[in-house]
Amino acid sequence: MEDSIYIRLLLVRRILGQITPEEQAELDAILDSDPEARALRDELLQIPKEDLQQAFSSFDVNTGLLDVYDRQHEMQRRRRRAIVRSIAGAAVAAMLAGAIWLVATKPATKAPATFAAVTEGGSASLVLEDGTTIPLADTGVQTHHSNAANFTNNNRVLAIDGENAPAEGWSTLVVPARLDYQVNLEDGSTVWLNSRSRLRFRFDNGSQREVFLEAGEAYFKVKASAKNPFTVHTPQGDVQVLGTEFNVNAYIQHKMVASLVNGKVAVRSGVDRIELNPGSEALVNAGESIKVAAFDANRTLSWRQGIHYFENATVTEIAVMLDRWFNTPLVIDNPNVGRERLWGRLDRNKPIQEFIDVINLTGDVTFYWKGGELHVK
Repeated sequence: MEDSIYIRLLLVRRILGQITPEEQAELDAILDSDPEARALRDELLQIPKEDLQQAFSSFDVNTGLLDVYDRQHEMQRRRRRAIVRSIAGAAVAAMLAGAIWLVATKPATKAPATFAAVTEGGSASLVLEDGTTIPLADTGVQTHHSNAANFTNNNRVLAIDGENAPAEGWSTLVVPARLDYQVNLEDGSTVWLNSRSRLRFRFDNGSQREVFLEAGEAYFKVKASAKNPFTVHTPQGDVQVLGTEFNVNAYIQHKMVASLVNGKVAVRSGVDRIELNPGSEALVNAGESIKVAAFDANRTLSWRQGIHYFENATVTEIAVMLDRWFNTPLVIDNPNVGRERLWGRLDRNKPIQEFIDVINLTGDVTFYWKGGELHVK
């Protein structure tokens, strides 16, 4: 079944009554000549139309398709609880499990190149002002009391106690691959850090409410204080708030994206300053004016549930996420492969092999293990 993503889109648009006459004529020709397309049509027709409509009203087209496939997969699992036996059925079932669709071309063969971010691994750690490094447990309850730092770590939720801590002392929370971490600051604000992120903060931040997101991504829920604004510093600019919820992505060097969920924030970069309204985000690139655009909260904030959505992403970009979330570098056997594009989603809560199996069922790109290393060709 060639161009299966496009055929699926046509089928769903037909079922929902959104197809144009030209598209209908094209779909009729495909169904006349392709038995796999007819089988897929029959599968989709078993889903109640209201479920399809609900999926498309609450998501964009690509995410809506993922949700539709999840619903279909669950229906099939309850109805049959059997392995899909045909190649087409296996590919559909893998997609329904919800990870990825590929748009690929066959690459030429060249020397392999390794793609991997060089950063921290293992457990998270807290680096104090004097250079003392405190390893943080991933599970269970951990407490620490000293003149420099008082905190409780409960299953990757760090509760900060500013009592007796030096007001000017800075500490840095370093979050490695595979993990995320939450910090409850002394002023009542909460910061949730994504994998491979670094946050510098004071234990006593009641009078000077500011933090430095040195790398990575964080979601902020700031306690309101009209007299004492809260500032997030990043390498590319600052975000200043009074009380609000917002996301800051500073993974990419020379770039920062601040996405406002509710409240109001001001973003500064150089001489530029803009104020955001809920549902909009500021894009800061080095040497450029700040740009403002709308954002999809389901996509931007899904990392907190361990989900990352790809939208026309290259294999090289996928490699970044595999390394960040699974601490697994990817060897790209040919530079052309790294430029091939795909969309879908990656679930950090599932084994990486499940993600690999889906890719290998759906396109010409192949992920494989060799000598303990993950390759793609």
